Amino acid sequence: MAVSRRAAFAFAVAGSLALPAGAAPEAAFQKGFTLGGWSRDDYAAPEVAGQLRALAHAGVEWLALTPRWLQAERDSTAIAPHPERSPSDASVRSVIRAAHALGLRVFLKPQLDLTGAGWRGEIAFASEADWQAWFASYEAFIVHHAALAAEERVALLCVGVELDATRHREADWRRVVASVRARYKGPLVYAANFGRERDIAWWDALDYAGVDAYFPVANSPEPSLPEARAAWRPHLAGLRTWAERIGKPVLFTEIGYRSARNAGRQPGEWQLVQAPSPAQQALLYRAALESLWPEPWLAGLYWWLWDVRPLRDPERDAGYSPQAKPAEAVLREFYGRTDR
Repeated sequence: MAVSRRAAFAFAVAGSLALPAGAAPEAAFQKGFTLGGWSRDDYAAPEVAGQLRALAHAGVEWLALTPRWLQAERDSTAIAPHPERSPSDASVRSVIRAAHALGLRVFLKPQLDLTGAGWRGEIAFASEADWQAWFASYEAFIVHHAALAAEERVALLCVGVELDATRHREADWRRVVASVRARYKGPLVYAANFGRERDIAWWDALDYAGVDAYFPVANSPEPSLPEARAAWRPHLAGLRTWAERIGKPVLFTEIGYRSARNAGRQPGEWQLVQAPSPAQQALLYRAALESLWPEPWLAGLYWWLWDVRPLRDPERDAGYSPQAKPAEAVLREFYGRTDR
């Protein structure tokens, strides 16, 4: 049964990876990493070229980019690029071309943030008129990036990221996806927040099902490797059943751990003050990769987050980047394998 399931998912992955016209289709496991860019010119910074080479040296083959636009509040209906906090189109094009020059494939993952309180998963509206106004603004945002993705021959495009409170708007999302497909002919994914992927009814409109996979994998500040691996088992069982039900190859559109104590308890909590622990980050990378590597339903994963500038003091850094830390060696070990 395991062999036939693996074959079925391999076929699905190969079939879903049709790239823009003129590009060769790719069926390989997506060994990805996200390069963060949070200001207008981050992606055009002089350090970017070196960071792309470092990612390629670590075995990364797919580069995720996260250009963002912003809205003021959770119930605001106007979405627009921010003059300082949104990477410029010119900088996004620049980093895509630099990645392509190194042989990296690009996953464009435009996302929405707020200038006020709250986060994107809380965006919701009290009236139907506001819902329609917001979706019109959102469609303009994502279609803008679909056109950019087509022009720059991006290999994969994300139509939305962690918009938890909108996921029930099935007809609106299907309309957004159709508008994107009219402008971009490559494969599409939506990045669901972990735990929210199973109640989305419109996965059939996409080529991949995406999960930002910040599942808790620890009950203590610094679990052992066997403990972290054991914590993955119930998550994998649920994901396996869900993937078989929807019949789509799955991407972990984000996964990551800070180099800090307690990183495995709440992997997505980036603001908590914790003591640095590069060893714990490396352990959690290994537990995840050892657990996920054999799973046939998983078509790839994108680690969060590689900074555009080298870390000043990796040993004292408690952030997500594995740059010059033990986790980078773990990444290189697995991404150097040829059995996926």
